[in-house]
Amino acid sequence: MQAHGNAQSEVVGARDWAVVAGQLGRAPYELTGIAMRCPYGYPVLIESPPLVRGQVPNPNLLYLSCPSLKKAVSRAEARGAVKELRFSFNSDPGLRAVLLQVNRLYQERRITLAEALGREAESSGVLVEGIGGPADPGMATCLHAYAAAFLAVMSGWLREGRATGGLGGGHAGPADLAATVRQVWERFLPPVGECWCLDARCAQWENVARRAAIDVGTISVRLLVADTAEGRLRTVIRQVEVTRLGEGLKYGARLGEAPKRRTTEAVERYAAVARAAGADSVVLAGTSATRDALDGEKFITRLALENGLTAAVLSGQREAELTFAGVRSDLQGDLVVIDIGGGSTEVIWAGEGGKVEAVSLDLGASRATERWIRSDPPAPEEIRAVYEEAKAAFVGVPDFGRRALKGRRLVGTAGTVTTLAALDAGLEKYDPELVHHRVLGLESVRRLVKFLAGLTCEEREALPSVQPGRAAVIPGGAAILLAAMETLGYERLTVSERDLLDGLVLCGL
Repeated sequence: MQAHGNAQSEVVGARDWAVVAGQLGRAPYELTGIAMRCPYGYPVLIESPPLVRGQVPNPNLLYLSCPSLKKAVSRAEARGAVKELRFSFNSDPGLRAVLLQVNRLYQERRITLAEALGREAESSGVLVEGIGGPADPGMATCLHAYAAAFLAVMSGWLREGRATGGLGGGHAGPADLAATVRQVWERFLPPVGECWCLDARCAQWENVARRAAIDVGTISVRLLVADTAEGRLRTVIRQVEVTRLGEGLKYGARLGEAPKRRTTEAVERYAAVARAAGADSVVLAGTSATRDALDGEKFITRLALENGLTAAVLSGQREAELTFAGVRSDLQGDLVVIDIGGGSTEVIWAGEGGKVEAVSLDLGASRATERWIRSDPPAPEEIRAVYEEAKAAFVGVPDFGRRALKGRRLVGTAGTVTTLAALDAGLEKYDPELVHHRVLGLESVRRLVKFLAGLTCEEREALPSVQPGRAAVIPGGAAILLAAMETLGYERLTVSERDLLDGLVLCGL
C-alpha cells in the first residue's frame, strides 16, 4: 500500500482519474488526491473537496473507490459492525480516545481544504461535522466512512501536523496512531490484506490519454479537458467564458480590438488550466467569427504560437462533423443535431454510409440580436423579426435534407440550448449533469421566449444559470430555437452537453 499527497489539492493524472471513473462507474466530480493505493498500485481511497465546483457543500471527505474493498466493508456492515462500533465507542474509553482523535484529524483536513479555496469553513456552509456527518462516532451510521478514515490514517494521509501546528498534548504520535488504528480496523473489519482482488482487475481502465480542446466561438471561449479510451470520453474540466469575439463583426471585416483582447486573455488562462491538469495535447479551434473575419485566421495562428497550441480555423463542414461526433459519443440512434452558435446555426445528421451531412445557416444568437434587437427589453416586433428570419432559413433547408430528418431524434447543443434547459429546470446554479440529456418541450421553448423577451438585459443577467455575457443574446437565440422546432416539425428536443469540444478531444482538428 502506498500513500502520497500534500497540504493542498494535487493534480490527479489521467491514469488515476480513468481508473477511479471505472471503479465508480461514472466520472468523479472532483479529486483533491489519491489517499491510498492497493498492492497493484491502483487507487483505493480518494479525497474530494469540501465544496464541489467551489460552491456545493460535500458531506464527505474520503471515499472508498476499490470495488473489492467496498464489498468487504459492506459484508462487515451487514454483520452489524457499525452497531458494534457505536456501542464500543460509548463503553471503551481507550477506543473512544482513538476514534475522537481520528475524527479531529478528519475535521481539520476538511477545514484546511476549505481555507485553500478561500472559504471560512464554519461560515460558508461547509460541513465540518465528523466522519460521515455525525458529530461523533457514537452516532455513526456508515461503516464505509469510518473504513475510509481509518485507511487514511494508516496510510499517513491523515496525520498530526498536516493541517495544524504539530502534536497536541495527550495525542498519539503518527506511527503510534497508525498502528493503533490498524488494531481498530482489525477489530471491526476484515484484515486489509484480504480485501484486495487477485487479478488486478482495475487494469482494464488505465489505458487512457488526457487531451484538451479550446473552442473560440462568436460568443464564448470554451475549454474541455477529458480522458479518452477506446472511443469513450470522461470529462475532467469543462469551463466557459463569454468574450463576444464577434461583437459588431461584419462579414469580411476585421475583429474588434476589445473582443480580441478579451478572447486572448481567456485562451491564455485556459491553456494554463489544461497544462496544469496534465493534458498531453491541447488544440485550439476557431469557428464562425474567425471564418468570417478578414483577420480571423491570423488571430487564431497568433494565439496558437503564443500559447504553444495546435490550431486551425474550422470549415463549416469540419465543425459539423466534429460536433456530430461529440454528440454521438454518448447518444445512439438516428439523430439530427441543431447547433445554435453566435454567428451561425448548423443542422447536422448522418446520411448514407454514415457520412455527416450539414446545412449551415447564416444566423446565430449574436448575429440575430445585432441585426434585429434594439430595445431593452426587446420589443415584440423585434423578437418576431428574429423568428421570421430564422423560420425562412429553416424552410429553405433543401428538400433532401428535410426528408432525411424525418423520424430522427432532435438533439440541441451549445450555449443557447443548454441555458434554456437550465432555466426550464429551475436550477439555482448551472449544473451540466442535470442539463445533459434533459428533454425540452416545444411549449417550454415558447414560454421561455416570451419570458426572456419580457426582461431587461440586467434582469436576465440576474437569472440563475444565465452568464452575464450571454444575457444580451439569449432572447434571440431562443427565438431561433423556437423557429427551428416549429419549422422542422419537432415537439421535443434532447439537450446535449456534448458538442464540438468533445469531438475535438476525440478526433482532433
